[in-house]
Amino acid sequence: MLSIAIDRAHEEPVYAQVAHKLRRLIASGELTPGTRLPSVRQLAGDLGVNLNTIARAYRLLEEEGFLLIRGRSGVKVAAPAKASEGTSHEALMEELQATLARLRQAGLTAAEMLTVVEKEIRAMNG
Repeated sequence: MLSIAIDRAHEEPVYAQVAHKLRRLIASGELTPGTRLPSVRQLAGDLGVNLNTIARAYRLLEEEGFLLIRGRSGVKVAAPAKASEGTSHEALMEELQATLARLRQAGLTAAEMLTVVEKEIRAMNG
């Protein structure tokens, strides 16, 4: 069973919380490529949420390239894309720049943003 905790009082929707937690588990290597994830029904039951909530989280992660959904074959963690595959690096850089701009607008200094980024990279590398 996956170790995912959701906070129903949090402003972030439950599907986004699930996607966020799975994204971190995959990025950190705790969930490796090819790992089979629980079915939508099983994970929804484990977390006590609606089936559509998990289905939405899984679809989002599939769109982002983190998961492969193969009907009856189930859901598996996708291997990282090769440099020429998947989402363009340019689009991801634009997303990163927008996020950094929002952090700056929220009052973080450049040093604080750098600390946050370094911390997240360390978390991904175990």
